Amino acid sequence: MSDQAPLIFRKVLGGLRPVGPIAEAAIRALDDGPVRVRITRTAGNVRRNALYWSCLGIAAPMLSERIEGDAIDAEMLHRILKDRRGLVRVITLPSGDTIKDYDSTSFAKMAEPERAAFVDWALATLSKWLGVQVEDLLREGQAA
Repeated sequence: MSDQAPLIFRKVLGGLRPVGPIAEAAIRALDDGPVRVRITRTAGNVRRNALYWSCLGIAAPMLSERIEGDAIDAEMLHRILKDRRGLVRVITLPSGDTIKDYDSTSFAKMAEPERAAFVDWALATLSKWLGVQVEDLLREGQAA
């Protein structure tokens, strides 16, 4: 399970078709030039990972309407949730300033039960922030 939204495609009639809004957006962003595709075997629960990122993609614009300042996207919302859950290492620089290393706790390095617990917590948190039932958020994420 990666800390980036997965670009999931399905083989259809000898070609690859995007599955979900994140893969569709990646295809729309392409120009007519060639692209490199790396086919890999997936690790962890890919369906849960895809559902998580789909829900982030749905929740981010809705939450953006409720905040002041710049809109947030799925990647930023992912970082907010990781930070809130304590999965971000704080580094103190020689100057005394601190920065947050959002890549310090990678999904790929977490055991499946830890990833599942994080996703369950994240979806419950999003549903609370949005004022919707977790089931409704899941339903929307599966439809995306």
